[in-house]
Amino acid sequence: MTKYRFWAGALVGLMAACAAPHSALAQSPAPTPPSALDARTEAQKSAFLAMPEADRKAVQDALGWLGLYNGAVDGAFGKRTRDSILAYQSSVKATADGVISEPQLAALKAVAQKARAAVGFELIDERTSGVRIGAPLKILDKIAMIGDAVTLEKAGGSVTLAFPYRTGANADLAALYAKLTADEKGRKISYKAMKADDFFVVAGELAGRKFYTRFAKAPADWPGGPSLRGFTFSYPSDEAADLDKLALAVANSFEPFSSSAASLDAAAARATSSLTWRDIVKVAPANAPADSAVKTPPSAPELTATGLIVAPGQTLTAIAAADCANPTVDGKAAKTLRADALSGLTLLAGDFGAGAAPPKLGAGSAELVVLSIEPGATPGTAALEASAATPTPAGDGRQAIVAALTKAASGAPVFDRKGALEALVAPITGEAKRVAGVALAEPHALIALDAIERFLGQGSAEAPAQGPDLGAGEIAREKRASVVSIVCRP
Repeated sequence: MTKYRFWAGALVGLMAACAAPHSALAQSPAPTPPSALDARTEAQKSAFLAMPEADRKAVQDALGWLGLYNGAVDGAFGKRTRDSILAYQSSVKATADGVISEPQLAALKAVAQKARAAVGFELIDERTSGVRIGAPLKILDKIAMIGDAVTLEKAGGSVTLAFPYRTGANADLAALYAKLTADEKGRKISYKAMKADDFFVVAGELAGRKFYTRFAKAPADWPGGPSLRGFTFSYPSDEAADLDKLALAVANSFEPFSSSAASLDAAAARATSSLTWRDIVKVAPANAPADSAVKTPPSAPELTATGLIVAPGQTLTAIAAADCANPTVDGKAAKTLRADALSGLTLLAGDFGAGAAPPKLGAGSAELVVLSIEPGATPGTAALEASAATPTPAGDGRQAIVAALTKAASGAPVFDRKGALEALVAPITGEAKRVAGVALAEPHALIALDAIERFLGQGSAEAPAQGPDLGAGEIAREKRASVVSIVCRP
């Protein structure tokens, strides 16, 4: 707890240095006698601490997204939390009593969810460094390898989130802190703090850009040996009004050394040359328990394709039936019901997908997400991956997308941002082109909806429900049970 409290204090100091105070917080209430003030504060504290910890953190998180709170999301009650609650209540013209009511809690949670959805804020595992952190994936929609550090960035590089790390003899926290805080022409350090042999934070401006860097040192008993893991969030100074809030959200989500498999197995991930960018940056499993150890499963046949469950016991995919005599769907034996050599579609049947309903069909969209089951770094493992895709002419009259996909994405469903099916990825025959082990985005042919409807013998489904656009992570969670792995066994 001491370690976390120190970091909380550093975060408060950092954000105070980086962000201008909100006008609502600057308003001074009328003078109140000290005894009455103390009693009121104690009553507010008692009411706040009586809430479940998850709700207390949700309040702080939402107030941060509103720009009213710039501290750690720790569920503790202090002046910063109290003043932020009062500022929020005043902003919505509610009684400013410092006590969050049930309707206000619900409203705050809705505000935070809307703010996260607007920028695609998702908890991700960055495999090469081992860091788990929140990232705005609608803003940071590109990936680059700068040296040995993975960097998520906005197109053009105006906003970046980098994941540097140090191992072995290079894992010297004090030396790195000295380097990053040394005088450099044009660099202005606005905040710096260090806890010896634990972590440091450095924030400031350089060349018209704000930056926010944190590094943490591995625990003494860390199985991977000595290492430092960190991140740097950088953005234009003139966009600070919006992006300071994101910097706070990113900082509050930072887990440098978690017990997840991705965190424990970072060295193995770095040693695997076949990693794609979807392997490197993965949306963290929702509510999944952390793994206590990394287990190596036995070898298994290579993942062949991805399928979409379209009815109970039926999976649609895009493979050549002649090349897949003994298919399995998510490890369960399946048989081929029928196949169409012209489109490449194949319908498999087996004991899976109980209760599945036909997918809702889209009507054409320029913002697409491909959900595919991709092989993991360890043989025999696979995971659902959500990949952004852009429509492009195929040149032969067929529909196509530009996306970074592997052969295993053959048959993968393509959804619009409402979660409606737009197409399936046609069979991919060649291996993905890679740079530094990262698959490049390339054109891939699609199997259009009309061909799918003809093959399944069904008319257009009912129009999808209207609603806000979904982030890639939200679509992945919603469709997870319907997207399956197809393996062709000898």
